[in-house]
Amino acid sequence: MHALERVLNFLQDLQSHLEGTGDLPEPHPIARFALQRTTPHDLQLCTAIVETELELWENSGLHVRPALHPYVAERLGVYTLDDELIGRFLDYPDCCVDYFLDGHTRYDHDPPTTTVLTEGFVPCRATCDRAHRAHLLETTDDPAPYRELERELERALQRLGVPSYHSAYEGFYEIHAPERDRT
Repeated sequence: MHALERVLNFLQDLQSHLEGTGDLPEPHPIARFALQRTTPHDLQLCTAIVETELELWENSGLHVRPALHPYVAERLGVYTLDDELIGRFLDYPDCCVDYFLDGHTRYDHDPPTTTVLTEGFVPCRATCDRAHRAHLLETTDDPAPYRELERELERALQRLGVPSYHSAYEGFYEIHAPERDRT
């Protein structure tokens, strides 16, 4: 199971807990945070957002998964709770979590070729195999399909009435070119 499926299951389990038909899902700190900051409507909208992201990504056939939409991320404490806990919840490899915890909070590599990342993810290396296996990173000659998926996601989420915002993120993906290609 990859991260978007895990988040979707978590949200569905949280909804069951609210309805009195299920236990508080793990990890408990994220569940408690979410329960303090979401209404039943928020939780339904978060579920619809992740379902939309998951469906469009799977249908695209692209390797790298999109970032969790900021509306969902805020309600799950992604920007607030312990970075290590959040990294594990989002299926970030331990090597990349450690790299982030060591103070590398932005992509700081010169990739050998164009690299596509899940927005906000910081890999330990430009070609981290574990990040690739977790659908967080891919090297590619053509990042255009990722930009098209971003546009498709934005259109689909607008139809759901989801605000598109976050001061630190520009979209669902980051695209980094080698230094030689930027000059």
